[in-house]
Amino acid sequence: MRVSVLLAAALVLSTGCLGGGSGTARLSVTRVDDLPQGEGAVSYQNLAPDQQSAFRQALGGEPVTLREGTDRNEFRDPGYVRYDGGIYQTTIIVP
Repeated sequence: MRVSVLLAAALVLSTGCLGGGSGTARLSVTRVDDLPQGEGAVSYQNLAPDQQSAFRQALGGEPVTLREGTDRNEFRDPGYVRYDGGIYQTTIIVP
């Protein structure tokens, strides 16, 4: 059992799923009508400048590659961002 836990942890770390800046990932942004019950949204103004830049680029409809070092935590599981009067669902895509 201990070996399987260690293997699972290694897999998660190697795919970059913990939200750090390492690894290649893409950001997808989709406008939604409402937040799901129990979910919160981060304000666009509270995102770091590199997160704001990636978010704006992804608004064009195509997923964008996140630059190495860009924190992904606000965009995960999925995340939600309030921007320009709307609510947007953000999804991290890890190849």
